[in-house]
Amino acid sequence: MPTAISDKLLQAYSQPLKIYNLPFATLSEVLNCAPYVWLQFLRHLGCIYCKGLVQDIRTFINRWNGETRPKLIFIHPNTYEEGVAFFQKFYPEAAFIADPELHLYKLFQVPRASPWRQLKLGNLLRFWTLTRRGLSNDRPKADPWILHATFLFRQGKLVWSYYAKSFSDVPDWKRLV
Repeated sequence: MPTAISDKLLQAYSQPLKIYNLPFATLSEVLNCAPYVWLQFLRHLGCIYCKGLVQDIRTFINRWNGETRPKLIFIHPNTYEEGVAFFQKFYPEAAFIADPELHLYKLFQVPRASPWRQLKLGNLLRFWTLTRRGLSNDRPKADPWILHATFLFRQGKLVWSYYAKSFSDVPDWKRLV
């Protein structure tokens, strides 16, 4: 399991970001762009689990009422151009950061999957459910073993995180409310 993430390390991160739909240039600006910021790290954009996750988050956040609704920002391991094409289809108004070199994934200690640990009935059931929703699994153009992770920031400080343990693993989104 990942160790605690240092607020100082996050604020000092200076790598240039490939940002879409946000007027910011640094990670510090992103983390402080709203009272609450939800960073959602994704698997590769061809992944059926990634597509389902984005659809589920879009539905969840669109139902969120109140002042504590966070600014949602996706981070994905594909190229910027692949991100534009993906989000135009699955969530056109979304903000995202392309991270094909996985700099942010490493900074946030997003784990990689073990092939043998992914042979779970839960993954198969979720795959079947997503297939029935009309989604498909495409050939990966980024790291096929990277998992997803969720981080919630309040006034630039990390207050909640969740690291997926398998491809189909998702947190209880209600804990964000």
